[in-house]
Amino acid sequence: MLDFHTKYRPLTSRPFLSNHTYAEYPPCQALKPYISCYWTTSEPENIPGSGECGGVLVIPDTCVDLMITVNHTRQKITGRWCGMQDHSYVTESRPVTGEQISGFAVRFHFWAVHLFLNLNFRELYNQVLDAETVQREWLTVFEPFFYVLDVKERIQLVEKFLADKLAEDRVDHNLFNSFQQILSSSGTATVREICSYSCISQRQLERQFLQQVGLSIKRTSNLVRYQNVWREVAGSEQFGIQDAVYRYRYADQSHLLKEFKRFHGVTPEQAKQIALSNR
Repeated sequence: MLDFHTKYRPLTSRPFLSNHTYAEYPPCQALKPYISCYWTTSEPENIPGSGECGGVLVIPDTCVDLMITVNHTRQKITGRWCGMQDHSYVTESRPVTGEQISGFAVRFHFWAVHLFLNLNFRELYNQVLDAETVQREWLTVFEPFFYVLDVKERIQLVEKFLADKLAEDRVDHNLFNSFQQILSSSGTATVREICSYSCISQRQLERQFLQQVGLSIKRTSNLVRYQNVWREVAGSEQFGIQDAVYRYRYADQSHLLKEFKRFHGVTPEQAKQIALSNR
């Protein structure tokens, strides 16, 4: 069984948030190597004209999300696939309509999503696609959510579907060797080192990455490195930037700060403040 999830766990811009509007739930043991988490959302208020749901900073978390919105008032379900991204953005504020709306999402690890969904993931790179246009059956599995309201029951329904969809026979060992090298090195391995470890030509491996991940080898590795830095920033009282420069093979402090801001949109200090203000 894969153990990549024990080496690497990406964070969102609000890693400490867990309340009535947003919560994360772990997958079952069998799916932990493939699924980062399930997460739910709900409107903070259901009174029309009471204000807006504020925008949220979204950062590259090296995951692919299937997001389902259930409008109980209109009896309508919509779904979106959110692919791997390499930049941050702030979601648009939405007016509170007074309708009963809930959200449920599956967050797939970048190395595993192609085992569930047969797609050229280059099409999802920095994109959000309607779930129905990608694969209709992924949307039909959520139809019971109109009457199944308990989160644990919802997760059980989804996990049965995911277990049936999991195609471990599609595991390419050369590709997964490259994932192993990227994660074990915390994203610091060079493309040459990754290809050498995988025993495959760079040209062939690049083609596989673009199809099965959606990004190039180098971009994927850089994002893993950034996420490791972000975990240190978020988890430490005092972030030791010079130690991080050495540990993650940055040229210097300026290089680290520039890359962090390019991916996160703000400096490490500002990112930490955002995280702490969203508990």
